[in-house]
Formats: sequence, C-alpha cells, structure tokens
Amino acid sequence: MLLVNSLFVVGLLVASACGIPVDDSTRDLAVNLPDALLPAASTTTEAPTPTETVQIYLARVDEDDRQVLEPVDREIKGDGSINVILAEVFAGPSAVEQDAGLISPFAEGSSVIGTVLDGGLLEVHLDTLNGFPDDDSAGNRLAFAMLVCTADRLVIGAEIDRVVVLLAGPDTLEAINVPVSDGEPPVEGAPVTCDNYQSFLPIQSGN
Repeated sequence: MLLVNSLFVVGLLVASACGIPVDDSTRDLAVNLPDALLPAASTTTEAPTPTETVQIYLARVDEDDRQVLEPVDREIKGDGSINVILAEVFAGPSAVEQDAGLISPFAEGSSVIGTVLDGGLLEVHLDTLNGFPDDDSAGNRLAFAMLVCTADRLVIGAEIDRVVVLLAGPDTLEAINVPVSDGEPPVEGAPVTCDNYQSFLPIQSGN
C-alpha cells in the first residue's frame, strides 16, 4: 500500500512539473482550431428560375379606326408551356403597353386550366367565360381572336392548326361555340383557326 501511495504522489509531482492541471472532476476542453481545419459551412444556393421570351397577341386601334391584333413579347417564367403563354393573353397589356396604345377586351375572371394538343388540334380548357365580353360584340370576337391566333400562329415548337375551346362544367368539359369574325360560323363545338379572324389581322403593306 505504501508503494502505491508513493507512486501516486510521484505522478502528481510529475504532472505539476509538466504544467498539466489536474482536476478532481472531468471537464470539456474548448479548442480553437485554425480556419483551415474547421468544417466547411453549409450553404444552399437556389438556381434562378429560367425565363424565356415568347409572343402573344394584344390589340390596338389602327389609323383606320380598326381594332387589329399586334404581337408583343413576353418574358415568362416556368417551362414555357402553352398554358403559361395563353395566360399572358388574359393578363392584358402592361402599363407601358397601355401607354403605347395597346388594348385588350379581357376583364378579370377567366383562366386557362389546361390544354391538350393532339394531332394539330389544341383544346383550350377554361374555368369560366367571365373574363370575356358577354355579348356578341366586336370586343367578344376580338377576345377569341387574341386567344386563337396566339395559339395558332405564335406558339413556337408546337404544331397547332386548329383550336377548340372547352368550358369546365360541374362534371365535365364541354366544347363551346366560338364566335368568329370571318367565314361561316362553326357548328357547335367545332374548332376554329386564325383564318376565322381575318378582320382583326393588320393589313399588309402592298395589299
């Protein structure tokens, strides 16, 4: 026992001589590491949402007091789907575009809820017609001209040659009779094209 106690005392003396403090209880040691030894900070960088430039039709009144379609550029976010492009038609002109004389017959109240493209025939699904002029007027036909001609002539990368508009009902979608400005009125639910709205197309120089 005397030998053990002697060794313990010697150990304490050696520890004290080396500058190592001895505590009766355990403790945590805080260590300041150089920056190079610290773990890298966790950072999350979100990629910016891609945008692309597309075209839609708005309208203006020309020098002959005619309402005519005019293509305008739109910078859109998303995947550039037909839904996103046609939604810009319903949005109407910006404040800058209004100052430049561009107009739209649309009011708030209608949205594109889906599209289906099959063999050149584009189905445009609308929730309501509340955003359209509610009478058989030039404004109502202009609204459909903007929608149909944007789909028929300005959507890049999709082979669209006919458009049919379907309205959401309680249980199903029903094709509507789209008003036109030129040609024979389509039968109920029949597709239309931009050729059915020649009266709203600008007169080409030389014609």
